[in-house]
Amino acid sequence: MGSAVKKRKRRAGGKYALRRLLVLVVFIGILGGIGYGGYRLAAAGVANIQARPRDGNEAEATPTPLPSPTPVPELGADIRISKDAASLSAAGFSTRLMADKQEVQAYQRPESISFGEDVDYATAKGITTFGGSHWRNSFTYGAQVVNESRLTRAWETPTGSLATPEYGTWTGTGWTGQPLIIQWSDEVRPTLGVYETFKAKEGFTEVIYPAMDGKIYFMELSTGTETRAPIDLGQVFKGTAMLDPRGYPLLFVGQGIPIPTEVKATMGAWVRAISLVENKEIWNLGGRDPFSPRLWQAFDASPLLDAKTDTLIAAGENGVLYTCKLNTAFDPVAGALTLNPDRPQKYTYTGSGYGESDEKRWWGMENSPAVWRNYAFFADNGGYLQCVDLNTLELLYVKDVTDDHDATLVIEEVPEDGAVYLYAASKAAKQGVTDGVGKTVQRKINALTGETVWEKEVTAAQDGGTVATPHAGRGNISNLVIFACTDVSVTSQGQAVYGGLLVARSKATGEIAWQVEQAAGYWASPVVIYDQNQKAYVLQGDRSGMLRMYDGASGSLVCEVDLGSRVESTPAVFNNILVVGTRGQYGSGEGSKIIGVIIK
Repeated sequence: MGSAVKKRKRRAGGKYALRRLLVLVVFIGILGGIGYGGYRLAAAGVANIQARPRDGNEAEATPTPLPSPTPVPELGADIRISKDAASLSAAGFSTRLMADKQEVQAYQRPESISFGEDVDYATAKGITTFGGSHWRNSFTYGAQVVNESRLTRAWETPTGSLATPEYGTWTGTGWTGQPLIIQWSDEVRPTLGVYETFKAKEGFTEVIYPAMDGKIYFMELSTGTETRAPIDLGQVFKGTAMLDPRGYPLLFVGQGIPIPTEVKATMGAWVRAISLVENKEIWNLGGRDPFSPRLWQAFDASPLLDAKTDTLIAAGENGVLYTCKLNTAFDPVAGALTLNPDRPQKYTYTGSGYGESDEKRWWGMENSPAVWRNYAFFADNGGYLQCVDLNTLELLYVKDVTDDHDATLVIEEVPEDGAVYLYAASKAAKQGVTDGVGKTVQRKINALTGETVWEKEVTAAQDGGTVATPHAGRGNISNLVIFACTDVSVTSQGQAVYGGLLVARSKATGEIAWQVEQAAGYWASPVVIYDQNQKAYVLQGDRSGMLRMYDGASGSLVCEVDLGSRVESTPAVFNNILVVGTRGQYGSGEGSKIIGVIIK
């Protein structure tokens, strides 16, 4: 009996449910009709609003927020570069280490170095080392707005010359010679050894520029006005200096040409630490280092500083990689800056074919070490690329990269590929050079393995090729890498000559996307700025004294300005002001200068 009642209730409920469903369908249909009519009316209303001029009294509609961009994946923190003993054996490589003034078989750093992303290198506002960070991937800081497509010379500061006892007379600024630009913080500015008017100037931005006449020049960015008297150290500075990335008033500058020392008239060179509070040298590193495998002593490479561990990283053309904990103490209230460095750790190496004679591979690093996390990458005068663990000073792999590398390696992290890449380029110096002609080789390399992704050759005269550091594109040229070459085979005015080649290659394949050929060569690195829409413009100085701007995507010329004499130095850009030095040779005949250029 109970069961039959339950069945009847379910049937009755089914009927009522069916009726409710039919009613709901009809109701939805009515609502749909009303909704469609409302949509038509709303559309018509919108059309009417759009068709009539606004009187300025209508309230602006709140825009619908755009969806958040998909987060960019990050490379795992556990990624390690494994040692490739076979690569060391094939090249006949061996290494030596020194710690606490003793040669050791192994080393472990007490405080581990681990650099972060490129944007995390410096807390200071500005450009504090060659290539802007440990990835060596940018010569710009701040925002660049390009709306008039014009370059205008705004100010200039003359530079001098310096005669050396062994190596002739040097003028202006040379390779790599990138200026440093820093906007000093309110805390630091009163401590600086600048003229009084600048100590109180809010937003004070200073250009710091060592030159080959042995002086370090100081100028206000916007006007070029001298901010303090030049510091005269009496030594040739060819490379790029380094400012403490923490914004401390501490400058490191490397000597480009050795000078006689007091010890048996040997030749020495130093990296010098300059207090910008007292405007004087407070420490140095180098000299005629007996640990060096090479007689030649010089420091063209731009150092790095790991802020977390207060550790200096500097590479010498003497074939030694130095690391040193500085024990920096800076008290902005008292205006006191001191260093109490530990004894430096030293790494050096040798391999098959190395020696002092011209026909041998030469030790030494002229390019600035690039660092990913705890791994330092550099390619030497002998044509080998090395990967060294900074925490153990262990050589993990070597790679034959054909010939001498002056161009600094550039790092690109691509999480989507689970990869880190290096962009590299060689000179035509020794290896493979016949009758004064060789090849410059431009490469993309997997930094984690040392494997070549692609390589492209360009015919070059001896000692020509690619000495400029490439640029890995972003924004609307994120698919391109830019190289600048000197004394390579090009066509100028219908004639085959050795001249300058500015070339954009596909990151994926290395194939040419566009190129510019001309008679004047390029020693300066391409500087790429990105406007508010992430459109890229390439700024390129040449050895005829011209500075030109090109559209980064097409290579078409946008504008140019004559800087008066040869440009070998790489510019730096802070907001819309570019700064670069000249040699005072060739071009239209102007003397050597530091020039500020406004990018319109």
